[in-house]
Amino acid sequence: MTPAVSAGNGTPIVEVLSSCGGRNMNHQRLTDTILGSSLRFVSAERGHRDACETFRIVQCDQETGLRVESLLRAFDGVGAVEWRVRVSSSRPLPVESVSSVCLPLPLSSVGATVDTTSLLYADSTWAAENQWHRIALRETGVVDIDTRTNPRIPGARCSMGSHSSWSSGEHLPCGMVEMAGDGCATLMWQIENNGPWHWEIGQTQDGLVTLMASGPNYDDHQWSRTLRDSVAVETVPVTVAVSAGDWQSAVAEMTLHRRALRDDTMTACGRGPQARHSDSLVIYNDYMNTLFGDPTAEKEIPLVDAAAQLGVDVFCIDAGWYDSADGGWWDTVGEWLPSTNRFGAEGLAGIADRIRSRGMSLGLWLEPEVVGVGSPVAEQLPDEAFFMRHGRRVSDYGRYHLDFRSPHARRHMDKVMKRLIRGLGARFFKFDYNTIPGAGTEVDSESIGEGLQGHCLAYLDWLEDVRRAYPDVTIENCGSGAMRADYAMLSRMDLQSTSDQCNPAIYAAIAAAAGLSILPEQQGNWGYAQQEMPDETAVFTLAAGIPGRLYLSGFIDRMDDERLGLVADAVRAHRAVLVEQRSMVPFWPLGLPDFQAGWHACGLQRSERVICGMSDGRRRNENRVQGYLTLWRREGSPSVDVAIPRDVWLKQVFPDPGRPRHAGNARPWRMERVDADTIRLTVSDSTVPSARVYAMCPR
Repeated sequence: MTPAVSAGNGTPIVEVLSSCGGRNMNHQRLTDTILGSSLRFVSAERGHRDACETFRIVQCDQETGLRVESLLRAFDGVGAVEWRVRVSSSRPLPVESVSSVCLPLPLSSVGATVDTTSLLYADSTWAAENQWHRIALRETGVVDIDTRTNPRIPGARCSMGSHSSWSSGEHLPCGMVEMAGDGCATLMWQIENNGPWHWEIGQTQDGLVTLMASGPNYDDHQWSRTLRDSVAVETVPVTVAVSAGDWQSAVAEMTLHRRALRDDTMTACGRGPQARHSDSLVIYNDYMNTLFGDPTAEKEIPLVDAAAQLGVDVFCIDAGWYDSADGGWWDTVGEWLPSTNRFGAEGLAGIADRIRSRGMSLGLWLEPEVVGVGSPVAEQLPDEAFFMRHGRRVSDYGRYHLDFRSPHARRHMDKVMKRLIRGLGARFFKFDYNTIPGAGTEVDSESIGEGLQGHCLAYLDWLEDVRRAYPDVTIENCGSGAMRADYAMLSRMDLQSTSDQCNPAIYAAIAAAAGLSILPEQQGNWGYAQQEMPDETAVFTLAAGIPGRLYLSGFIDRMDDERLGLVADAVRAHRAVLVEQRSMVPFWPLGLPDFQAGWHACGLQRSERVICGMSDGRRRNENRVQGYLTLWRREGSPSVDVAIPRDVWLKQVFPDPGRPRHAGNARPWRMERVDADTIRLTVSDSTVPSARVYAMCPR
């Protein structure tokens, strides 16, 4: 059941801020705009197309000539709605902010108030992604100013946003409000843009609490555009899921939306079945805690042979394969030609042939949007191919940033992709993104923020062209770990690196929370076991990848039979999860992940019969696995109580209890049922961090 969202007392569904009109009251919010309140209904049209319910609402302002179209769609069977807005004007009209979605929170549907409502949001920074927090909405700045005594529009707001093109470099582009009263309802949103975004929550004068979400604006991102007959603006998509339940039920609905959105986008690119095939791949990458961007033939050949023993599908050579300067490649990248001195007489092509001869596909690291200041490409391409400000190329840490609106930039990268795919035979790419261009570019732009957003959209268009041209190629979105992990990118990509964190204890916190913002089948969680690790530590790092996408690394060529067997057991356990994964949604039996907590847990459960308080009322009467549960104990209490229904029991699947020799000292945890709905798990060794993965089986 989904609570109804009331329009309130004339609350605008679109807010448009213009320098010619401004706001109805002097404050700094991007709501309560004069143009938004001046819009009047013209028409509405409902339809159904391609397994989507669609709705189009047209509004106009006669005085300015502004025309606003709200474009909504919802995938069949999913409790989420995607919102976009298209604005145009019959007369020149400068706009500085346009909301994608603006709606009141459905507090009254469950008898909630502002005082009983909580905000859930996530901080994100390099190597410390997915830091989720819960805070009372009243403590965020949405204060009660007593509008009866002070009859005006409150200026207080809670707001969050991103800058430049790291869409998740400061905060994740999603959030939730959980409303508690007679019942509980949760509203979750995600902003689907690979550039700047903004959302804010505030109150109206009559007490309604509103959410506004959008892409770039002038105040925060130096974005503006003048509408006229030939110029219209379409906002970035924002999806809102509303659920009659707690935050976990809203995440489940958003998970289903993300899955449908990705399938829809990939199908439009001609990659429907191929995208689903990529969800079954196990990938080895030579970077993390291993070669760190310093590949050579002597280092790669043993790793290739060891990876083949594990039965992985893709061997990815990460950064450095193009370096002929012995490690000084940072400011010379851009040609993307194989190194002339790293791979012996047979060169990179010889390593690629060895990978294929061992039954694996070749993967390569690539950073498509940058050119080093010392690269020959920097001289070959004109200034208009790059971001420009103040009449000069934008340079950041020895790199120029390509502008994909430029045909010169796109032709350059089209040639690179053709050479690497058709010439070298690459079938997997890790697209990185370690250089951001600041506020934008002045080339062919009314504002530098418009230039940035234009590039972001053009880059998405280029990605779609690549997918159409090479439908059998798999692409990972890295983005400096996960600094651009948004669903503008992820609807067009196969998987997402969740972090560059090298410490497995910290990585556990990142992996445990990844499902709140990334599909399980797209979570590239590193597992970098080493021979010298204690048994429990090796299990701990491998467990991170099993519920998502096991992204292997580590010096597997240096492992003895027992340790290599442990990695092989992780691969087998992971492949069993992959078979079921697309029919499951994530859940968190210990509640909202706390980045600093001693215990972490995440799980997958079938979406048609949800556990942990989110049931559709149907009984589980099948013998198949109902889900999977991963637990990490970093420190603190040796025991944890987990909510598991009485008709479900836990079967350890990693480390494999049938192969105790591989696990060594990592013995099974003690398990006891405390009551009908709770199982207590106690670690076998409380002196070290440890982890286990369980299948949830019907009794």
